[in-house]
Amino acid sequence: MTAATISTETVTQVQAAGTKANGATGKYNPRSHLSDRAKVTEIDGIRGLMACEGPGIVSFLAGRPNPDTFPFNSITLNLKPPLGVSESSNNMPVSITIEDPDLAIALQYAPSSGIPKLCEWLADLQAHVHERPRGDYVISIGSGSQDLMFKGFQAVLNPGDPVLLETPMYPGVLPALRVLKAESVEVDVDDHGLSAKNLEKVLSEWPADKKRPRVLYTSPIGSNPSGCSAPKERKLEVLKVCKKYDVLIFEDDPYYYLAQKLIPSYFALEKQVYPEGGHVVRFDSFSKLLSAGMRLGFATGPKEILHAIDVSTAGANLHTSAVSQGVALRLMQYWGIEGFLAHGRAVAKLYAERRAQFEATAHKYLDGLASWVSPVAGMFLWIDLRPAGIEDTYELIRHEALAKGVLGVPGMAFYPTGRKSSHVRVSFSIVDLGEESDLGFQRLAEAIKDKRKALGLA
Repeated sequence: MTAATISTETVTQVQAAGTKANGATGKYNPRSHLSDRAKVTEIDGIRGLMACEGPGIVSFLAGRPNPDTFPFNSITLNLKPPLGVSESSNNMPVSITIEDPDLAIALQYAPSSGIPKLCEWLADLQAHVHERPRGDYVISIGSGSQDLMFKGFQAVLNPGDPVLLETPMYPGVLPALRVLKAESVEVDVDDHGLSAKNLEKVLSEWPADKKRPRVLYTSPIGSNPSGCSAPKERKLEVLKVCKKYDVLIFEDDPYYYLAQKLIPSYFALEKQVYPEGGHVVRFDSFSKLLSAGMRLGFATGPKEILHAIDVSTAGANLHTSAVSQGVALRLMQYWGIEGFLAHGRAVAKLYAERRAQFEATAHKYLDGLASWVSPVAGMFLWIDLRPAGIEDTYELIRHEALAKGVLGVPGMAFYPTGRKSSHVRVSFSIVDLGEESDLGFQRLAEAIKDKRKALGLA
């Protein structure tokens, strides 16, 4: 028997139950947003019994390897000085060590939702940052936030369901939707992120005889690729539209801590519109703050939906690397919440300084040829070439610019339909900000000018 299996309750019975999920009193139940499969899939077998283990229980249950066979006595991590502090300063190098019992936990099979101590720490972080009371939500740890979103879409979408997607959007989400054969419904952003007016228009004009979308995907801070950030007022407008049409929000926020001033999240604002909560699933990432290679992210939201994500994890990979979780936990224990936030502010400052220098070089070569919104977070400029008369950047970037020795991403890559786009995304996260950036923008400007000549515009 697999870790996640279909229970004996039939899909038909569950669908019928789902229509009553909000009860006769009309009280909201997040279970009403679950897909048919998620409603009938449960963690059982060995993994389903693990929660029964505890003091006073003699467990013959799991085939856990004997820890005496693990060749690790401890893991010592040598930390860099804090960002912005030189190694030659008076700050002494710091080493932190993972030892038993935490090491034994990190080297062993773990719960599908994550190592309990790390889940507790993250729940405290969310309570502090987003001002939501503990017990109002649960945490699920995944192999990066993309892993959690993939499983999240499986939890709330049936094959062929429509899903609302802010566009342009992070294209890494699209494979999960293609697997589900979901219908992608584009909702355009403006300079302030996802447009509540565009969302209202899409939903108010939805055909009465067609299944309505009940899930919205948005990346509200330093969005990849647009760089747009939605202010508090815009988020409240979007929440009100979602309430009107019973739409669940997937808040993908990997660049949240890359803003020098933290903006209230959908998760933080949710209860101003939905007093009962449970309408926002938030996805956070450690990739931009600790390490992309650790593959750690975490979801926060109603237990009904996050449990469905955990069920998918149990059946797919049992749990996220417990060693990566153990490393993150030890670092969080050392830093504390304030230390973590201080690191986030230092990271945001680094990217803001890089953005300013990169953008100055872009203006040097592209003024008169392009325009863009200066991002307050993230790693990208979303450059619009309509001022140069270029409506489709695909050929320009894939051929002319590449031939000159500069590479960006054509805008069409960020639309589910692959529609033509006048934009190109360029990243300032790791490129050399001196001669290399200067040369890159010089080459891009030359390619644009050559394209204008070929189009008869110059």
